[in-house]
Amino acid sequence: MNLHIVPDSKFINTFSANLRELGILSQNRLIVASKKELKYVERTLPHAPLYSSRFKSICGDTMQYEAVFIHLFSPLMYRWVARNSFRQLNWMVWGADLYNLPGIKTDFYDTITKQQYSSQGKPLSEWLYLLKVWATNSRFKDKAYAKIDNVLTWMTTEYAYAKSNIPSLRARHKFFFYENQIPYQKLDERSAESRIINKDVPLIMVGNSGYPTNNHLDVIDYIEKHGIKADLCIPVSYGDKGYITFLKRKLASYSNGTVTFVDKFMDFDEYLNLLYSADAFVMNSIRPQGYGNVLMMLYLGKPVFMNERNISAQDLKKHGVVTSDWREMNSILSHKSSAQNKDAIANLLSHSRLINVYGELFS
Repeated sequence: MNLHIVPDSKFINTFSANLRELGILSQNRLIVASKKELKYVERTLPHAPLYSSRFKSICGDTMQYEAVFIHLFSPLMYRWVARNSFRQLNWMVWGADLYNLPGIKTDFYDTITKQQYSSQGKPLSEWLYLLKVWATNSRFKDKAYAKIDNVLTWMTTEYAYAKSNIPSLRARHKFFFYENQIPYQKLDERSAESRIINKDVPLIMVGNSGYPTNNHLDVIDYIEKHGIKADLCIPVSYGDKGYITFLKRKLASYSNGTVTFVDKFMDFDEYLNLLYSADAFVMNSIRPQGYGNVLMMLYLGKPVFMNERNISAQDLKKHGVVTSDWREMNSILSHKSSAQNKDAIANLLSHSRLINVYGELFS
């Protein structure tokens, strides 16, 4: 039996569905570490606050499990990991649990974003979170990371980044990817015409969320300075509320086209329709994020523009996935995605491959 400590996320539903398809769901116990009512995962999953008596009762002795998998290793979990014993402990990297760690010194902000927003300092909520981590968990940090046997991510560069920034982490790397709600190959059934740009003014999707690490401001500044006529679609259904308000205020004067802020959660079909409607996607992040959008847009044959400093750029290149630097947007109407991207993504992340990976990891 394996134990999975998971967040309340839609990705966990597909994860458990894949375990069910393999016939191994009964060998894997999933517990949602949350004190709130479940919003995204199946309501049948047990949930409880991590340090509560209910969580302890549901979980039981951690040594009874062949392996324990932590999906999203928050610093608030350091104390729990340090005080328990494991036959094998695995960290499924979520993104924020690595790149947002206290003490990470990498600057993930591009020039304009750094000047106009990040220089304002951290919001009060973030300072309060850091204070809570320091008061309750910081002294357990090294001991917790030292217990991890494997870091699970599809990016070898992400694993290398974790090793170089967390001195006590001695774990090995294993390949893992959270599959979308539908496999990539099933996108073929949806729309054969989605790759065609047939507008005089293209619709560009900018970023994946309302976090400043998307570096929206630098993209908008480039579009305006180069006189690129473009309608903008900006997903902000989650993120930093203060930054979202700031971004909306900054774009009130945008005059190169229309601006639409997508601030509601969508079901998957509605979300796909949004991707189909866009002519290009710009993801100007330096830390890996938004890969649901990046890979689906590339698979659909859409041009995707990224920051060449993105930590994951080497992994994309290694697997034959081709993107363009975001400063090439001025040729967006004539820019075409590489035809090899569809095959490269299918080879890397096909449902059949992921099912085999899941079978090896979780049986």
